[in-house]
Amino acid sequence: MLVDGQSIAACETPAWWVDGKTVTTIEGLGTPQQPHRLQRAFIAEQAAQCGYCTSGMIIAAAALLEREPRPTEARVREALVRHLCRCGSHNRIVRAVLRAASES
Repeated sequence: MLVDGQSIAACETPAWWVDGKTVTTIEGLGTPQQPHRLQRAFIAEQAAQCGYCTSGMIIAAAALLEREPRPTEARVREALVRHLCRCGSHNRIVRAVLRAASES
């Protein structure tokens, strides 16, 4: 999740810690009618295979693109290092983030 624009692991964060802060989850990035550019890019690159890591990857990528609108591939990989892709889609995920960055 994004907490005041920072990517934070929801599974490690107590609810009281986010009291009074701006929290954005994957559901808050876009809508079915108007998906966020990262959601569009993940679809275009077929980067969401099993779904285990998808929300965390997209949220981490959103935080990265907010800080660095045009990251390098190395920076994308660094930003996603905490997220485990179990199905082998990692390269497609990186391509999706780079595609979304090119849309800005």
